[in-house]
Amino acid sequence: MADGTQGGGADGSGSRLPGLWRRTIGELTLTYVPDAGVAMIPTRVYPLSTPQDWDGHRTHMTGEGHLAMGCGALLVERGATRLLIDAGHGSISGEDVEHFQHGFTHVRTLPAALTELGVDPADLEMVAFTHLHGDHTGWARPDAVEDPRSLFTTARWMVGEGELKGAALGDGPILAGGDERITFVADGTEIADGVRAWSLPGHTPGHTAWILDTGDGRSIVAFGDAMHSPVQVRHPDWQVVLDAHPDEAEKSRRRLIDHLARDGVFGFGVHFADQQLGTVDGSGRWCPWSDETTG
Repeated sequence: MADGTQGGGADGSGSRLPGLWRRTIGELTLTYVPDAGVAMIPTRVYPLSTPQDWDGHRTHMTGEGHLAMGCGALLVERGATRLLIDAGHGSISGEDVEHFQHGFTHVRTLPAALTELGVDPADLEMVAFTHLHGDHTGWARPDAVEDPRSLFTTARWMVGEGELKGAALGDGPILAGGDERITFVADGTEIADGVRAWSLPGHTPGHTAWILDTGDGRSIVAFGDAMHSPVQVRHPDWQVVLDAHPDEAEKSRRRLIDHLARDGVFGFGVHFADQQLGTVDGSGRWCPWSDETTG
């Protein structure tokens, strides 16, 4: 099980896809559960950027010039509380890609990772979603596995208020069990001990970050798709191609960046390749977590 640092810089860190890692911070144990890795076409993900803009962000790009991103879920454990934030990409072939993707360069299914951790998905009482895009609802969808209850057979779905307004319902429910299993969560609601909703709309109407109290005066913000890459910390005006309401998304990003610049506040960016944990430093840059420098 990987449990190394997530530094960035000369060793090329920032462009590697994340593996399974576990870290204890205060009273919290956080485990990143990988599901897929994606190589993106930078100027298509961020349509306001130019190829020249990316010259200063090479540490976040593969040798082929693609932006590295991960997909997965965050397992949160504190005392008797154990929940998952988001549910990965789901069962994918890697053959069908969106126009802004180069391809899936790595797949390690979330069920296999949970098995390695000794976690039975049926024992998880809730999954808290940042939003309902397919790369976050993967293994909670009704078609994820043979059991129509999904991989998480008994979990409640915690979803930010307003999220279903912007969801494409298609021919059936986005999440297994539909409304019967969903609890709609208002901004500021504590869904479990030390786990609180923070509304950051724009990417989707009900996009929600989850603030995790470490119990020692610090906090971790799992911010979903409020930002997709560390480069957005320097460029909060760069909208993402999938932002439903770009102006509102930018306002949320700026609120988030300001919050992450506070003492004792750390962020978890699920798509941030191998720099998922970090904070914003005094110069307004993403500063990846380092076990050697961060207590």
